[in-house]
Amino acid sequence: MQSNILSFISGKNHHNWIIRVDYSAYAMNQTRLIQKNWINDEAIKRKYEEAISIDWIESLDLDDAIWAERSSTWYCIWVHISDVTEAVKIYSPLDIEAMKRTTSIYRWEWVINMFPPLISQNLLSLNENWEKLCLTMQIDLDQEWKILNHVVYESILKNKKRYDYLSFIDDYINPESWNHKNLQLMYEIAQKRRTLRKQEWANMDYDESDRKLHIWDKQEKQHLTQKAIPTTIIEEFMILANIASAIITVKNWYNSIFRLHDYKNEQAYYHNSTWIHAWLALENYTHFTSPIRRYADCVVHRVIKALIRKENWPYSIWEIADIANYINFSRTVIAILWKEADNEIRWKKIVTKLKNKNWWKLNISHFTKSIRETIWSWRKISKIVEDEIINDLKNWERSNWAWSIWVFLVSGNDEIKKYLKKALLDDKKFTPKSVLALLNVTKILSSDDNYLFEITEEEKWNQFCITVTFRWKKLFTTYINYGKYAPNDAIWIVRSKTLKKIITHFCGK
Repeated sequence: MQSNILSFISGKNHHNWIIRVDYSAYAMNQTRLIQKNWINDEAIKRKYEEAISIDWIESLDLDDAIWAERSSTWYCIWVHISDVTEAVKIYSPLDIEAMKRTTSIYRWEWVINMFPPLISQNLLSLNENWEKLCLTMQIDLDQEWKILNHVVYESILKNKKRYDYLSFIDDYINPESWNHKNLQLMYEIAQKRRTLRKQEWANMDYDESDRKLHIWDKQEKQHLTQKAIPTTIIEEFMILANIASAIITVKNWYNSIFRLHDYKNEQAYYHNSTWIHAWLALENYTHFTSPIRRYADCVVHRVIKALIRKENWPYSIWEIADIANYINFSRTVIAILWKEADNEIRWKKIVTKLKNKNWWKLNISHFTKSIRETIWSWRKISKIVEDEIINDLKNWERSNWAWSIWVFLVSGNDEIKKYLKKALLDDKKFTPKSVLALLNVTKILSSDDNYLFEITEEEKWNQFCITVTFRWKKLFTTYINYGKYAPNDAIWIVRSKTLKKIITHFCGK
């Protein structure tokens, strides 16, 4: 059997949906209806709760809040998560929009939200002093800091204080603050839980997708004490809630989406069946704590709410499998696209610097080292560098770009190839002999042992032959009989045909 998930995310280019800035008209219309009519709450009952939130100072999409208490025999923590799926019903326009995107994407300077900002930063965000619908995971720990019991229920939460990672420390160190003892207890619990996980050989590098998907070269690590304390609290509390949600779904045999990390794979991934999360040293793990920012959590919420309300399973096993596979695919796409975006930003700065240095006059020779290293590592040439190359080709400055003909052939840029084809075949700026000679002495890097092309000419059986090899793989052989032509004419014809075949092979007809 098959699910209908693929039909929801089908389209000419899935990549456009994953990083799209604007939202569909249907999703925005549903957003406005939620704003106007609010949420039709179908919970059987909700318990009133109060808590605090801790997040990045720039965060506007607050989907989790926490609390902790101690008795003589146990410790209890509460993790309250925005009840996104009460407002966003399964396969509604907003849900399909979020499914296509799979996650919110964060950079230093901006964010692309999975849900429209009115939803993610306002209506469903656990903003300070507002009461919002939540799913609450209550977890009891014994004296050895192991999970003693856990229960999940629907709640109404008031966020009494919105901390960021820096402001948190003010109340943490101030004995006179209203929440001082509670914050101290939270850190004590988090420290003990982290120690316990270390003893179980868990890796202390938090699964980066457990809270936010950050896209920048080097995500800031929280080494400073002031940041380390609240960060440790959030990480350990969120891990506990995710463990509890996995245990609940496994225990009740519900189809759900799990977070796996086996010993063979470097990256964690989603799957429709349970297995180990080796990175965190856990038998079962899922994502429950970020439904505003991460679609997998919305799936888990629907599964758990169906259990609370004793309703039918919201997803089939095939739907879960398709969703998991698509999320895994989108992670790869996001990583590739934003790596390219960062490369463009870096090269824009380099080109501007070069232009200032060279009185705004550049040619291909300014990018020789970069282009060679880019091709050598199988990366894509930056668009801004490609523009400079095309400008040089248009000006026919042969001395500037003759050395890099091979780069244009293998660059994958159709615009460059169009100008190259015109220069070599139509305008005949180079003789076939000179082009073949250039290609035959091409190394990507000066330190290479082998040439990129191998073009051999030989005479045999009254024929003149040229064989072309690229990256040690034979492309073709061109030959002509001497009988019909004078030797010099025959050689010229074969070289011309060979050049045309090379251009056609790499640039198309």
